[in-house]
Amino acid sequence: MSHVLKEKVNQWPDPLFSCVYLWVNGHPVKKELAAAAILQTDPKTPLGELAIKMRSMVIGKEDPGWLVESGYQSSKEPDKAQQKRKSVVLEFIGDDELTAALSDSGRINKLFPPEAPAIKRTRLPLSIGSSGFDARQDYVIKHMLPAQSLCSIYGPSGSYKSFLAVSWACHIAAGASWSGKKVERGAVLYVVGEGGVGVPRRIKAWEQVHGQEVDNLWLVNRPVFPVRESEVSEVILAARQITAECAMPVRLVVIDTLARCFGGNDENDARDMGAFIEGCDVIKQKTGATVLVVHHSGKDETKGARGSSSFRAALDAEFNVKREGEGQALILSCTKMKDAEEPERKAYDLRTAELYTDEDGEMVCSLVVRDVPREAKEVDPELAGVEKLTDNHMALWQAIRSRIARGEPCNRAIIRDDLKATGINTKHFTRWLQKLIDDGLVIQDGDLLTVKSLREVDN
Repeated sequence: MSHVLKEKVNQWPDPLFSCVYLWVNGHPVKKELAAAAILQTDPKTPLGELAIKMRSMVIGKEDPGWLVESGYQSSKEPDKAQQKRKSVVLEFIGDDELTAALSDSGRINKLFPPEAPAIKRTRLPLSIGSSGFDARQDYVIKHMLPAQSLCSIYGPSGSYKSFLAVSWACHIAAGASWSGKKVERGAVLYVVGEGGVGVPRRIKAWEQVHGQEVDNLWLVNRPVFPVRESEVSEVILAARQITAECAMPVRLVVIDTLARCFGGNDENDARDMGAFIEGCDVIKQKTGATVLVVHHSGKDETKGARGSSSFRAALDAEFNVKREGEGQALILSCTKMKDAEEPERKAYDLRTAELYTDEDGEMVCSLVVRDVPREAKEVDPELAGVEKLTDNHMALWQAIRSRIARGEPCNRAIIRDDLKATGINTKHFTRWLQKLIDDGLVIQDGDLLTVKSLREVDN
């Protein structure tokens, strides 16, 4: 473009430049734009006359069909139609000036900025970096059962695991703190998969011991199978009914036990277990409740809950329950806490509650978990069978295990400091550590320490 032509085009006001560009390229020219072009040009000059002509091409011509009828638009001969549109402009300016204007890419991009290509938006919940790091972690039982999560308690038969599930259910339904931990009160839906009168009696025993009725705890007196869509729908419907009738949301759904609610499928099959997990997730999402599954441990209790490992991988929290010796007490150990620190391993006693006298004159009783924690009198389930373990050995192993579970740095100096912080004299630290290494419970790589659990540890 020559300097003279560039100067001529620069004299065009933006509205006139826009009108010409749109007209020549077959785009509609708005009346307001043509009127602005006239106001910004001298009507006695060629540019002013061109502005008037541009207005005449749109004023009174509301039907766009006239462009086709007049030969200004044609799908069959587009080049011929464009030449005709150019001829209208060339009545007032030279061909070189028009060519210079239509090739002024800088001004064209300024007046008609190119649109960014549309980005197809995902429906996935995205966030950036550390956004949400300070979001409050909601709980049903603080530091024990996270809200709207999938959790499990497992243990062998006779370990009092169902008594613990009933205790948690009653405390949540009553809004009473459990073991000194705050509870989010709400309705509870308890699936009594193994049937019988055991659960109602345990609830009655809780009411008797605590001196209050539990009106917000509802029982489903048959197994429910989360692997079946129709069964999941029934649970969701039941939760909505309960919310409507007691005017509070369902906070906890207990499935007792996984075995009785698995629908005859194979617990060891990852696909069958995946279907069970998916059903539990739908219940959790649609009701907003925490789903607590009561489960059995495998033949080797040190290897955790039985069945496919995909179940444990899907859990937000997992607890092991075992009986403390031959007495009426259970030991509760957290074996997984996905997004928080694991609560300490503690023992809880159970007390007997006399319910009623039957027709034969015999007293019918049940047990109630006394939610007062104390130190356990047995070693951690994963240390069972290891000889000559002292409390210091167990404290050392637990300190290493806790740091590894939380993904935190773990070396000799850090663990020694952790023990000191709990008041333990670490004079024989090296000897304790060496025993754990010799017993195959701890692996030392240079200065780094990790646990070699008898069961797979999921972080």
